[in-house]
Order: sequence, then C-alpha cells, then structure tokens
Amino acid sequence: MLYYCRKHYTDLASVRNAAENQKVDDVIPAGAAWIGLFRDSWKWSDGSFSSFRYWAPGQPDNYGGKEGCVSADLGGDGKWWDSPCDNKRPFICYSEC
Repeated sequence: MLYYCRKHYTDLASVRNAAENQKVDDVIPAGAAWIGLFRDSWKWSDGSFSSFRYWAPGQPDNYGGKEGCVSADLGGDGKWWDSPCDNKRPFICYSEC
C-alpha cells in the first residue's frame, strides 16, 4: 500500500483535522481503509506533523503487540483502529497538486 501510493501518487493519506477525516470517509463509503499513520511514535508516513487523532474507544490497544498501522472505520463513525499492517483492506493515497 505505501509503496503503491508513493510510486503512483505522493503517499498514504494524512489526516490533520476533522474535515480531512470526513474527506477520507467520503472516498470509501463503507468498511475500513488504511490511512498513513504508523505506530512508530504515531507518525504520518509522509513525515508531516499533526496532533489530530480520532481513535475509537479503547484504541490504540496494540492487541497482540502487532498492531503498527491505522485504519479508519469508513461508512461507520470514521474512528481509527490500530491493526496489523499485513491486513488486506483498501487504502487512501493522496497527490500534491
């Protein structure tokens, strides 16, 4: 997912505020999709800084010690969940115009 986004666009989507979270939710109307937040100090994959977080209750929990990536519950409440990075799900790329 990260490789694909960087090769064809710019990177995985970073979500810096509630409005951007809604834009991500509008792109994929149902299910979960990867966004560009990673457990490594909860950094965005493009290196940008944002203190905005939209975690589901009890998240992040790093269940089993293997949840290093973040997906958004799209079509639901848009809240974020930490998940194993090898889970297969859609992902959101962005491109700088």
